[in-house]
Amino acid sequence: MLDKLKREVFVRTHRFWGFLEPDALAINEARMTHLASLHLPIEGKSVLEVGGGIGLLTEFFEERGCTVLSTDARPENVMEMKRRWPNRKVATLDLEQPDAIRAIGTFDVIFCYGTLYHLAAPEPALAALSQVAALILLETCVSRGDEDASPTVPEELTMNQAIAGVGSRPTRTWVLHRLQKYWGNGYISVTQPAHPDFPTDWLAASSRPLTRAIFVGSKAPLANPALTSEIPTRQEQFVSRA
Repeated sequence: MLDKLKREVFVRTHRFWGFLEPDALAINEARMTHLASLHLPIEGKSVLEVGGGIGLLTEFFEERGCTVLSTDARPENVMEMKRRWPNRKVATLDLEQPDAIRAIGTFDVIFCYGTLYHLAAPEPALAALSQVAALILLETCVSRGDEDASPTVPEELTMNQAIAGVGSRPTRTWVLHRLQKYWGNGYISVTQPAHPDFPTDWLAASSRPLTRAIFVGSKAPLANPALTSEIPTRQEQFVSRA
């Protein structure tokens, strides 16, 4: 009875903090529709999902025949993933601990959406992740500007924010350079997901508190027209014709 009560309180808490709010569901749909449009070679691959929250995006890979290890830094989130999907492989993994990343094993693909900017020190995490998989799919909040910088920012101590209360807002230049440094090849998507957090004109002013971009790092060059190794000032918004 006590365990059931704890789970109910936990789920209500997650709803309160935004995991299941309409905007969170809308941005997740936009992200995954856009990811599908990139036509990356992920079918049947082994995937390490990092910062998976309560596991709302994992199904994308399961539908493509992938084997997935879903992880999050918070044991409470991992517990909820396991409660919702008992057959999934899950584990606790704090990306602020590079040794723990290296110890988790090797995979074909790393899925890191909505996570990097919750790290106070994203570079050691990326360095360690590059030793785990040859391909990384990355979505993160970024700072505008062309400088190579990753300033830290305070974050609330809630279920879907930085576990230590400090995150970062790297520029697109910073992210692209780190992917090139650790994977050898770094790319930005030519299009952006259909959501207001993903700007299409990087020269225009914006009142949005969060600005996001999509990146891919690969140890093998990717000849993919949906990706560019340059930093675009303007992008098209991807709209599904389905």
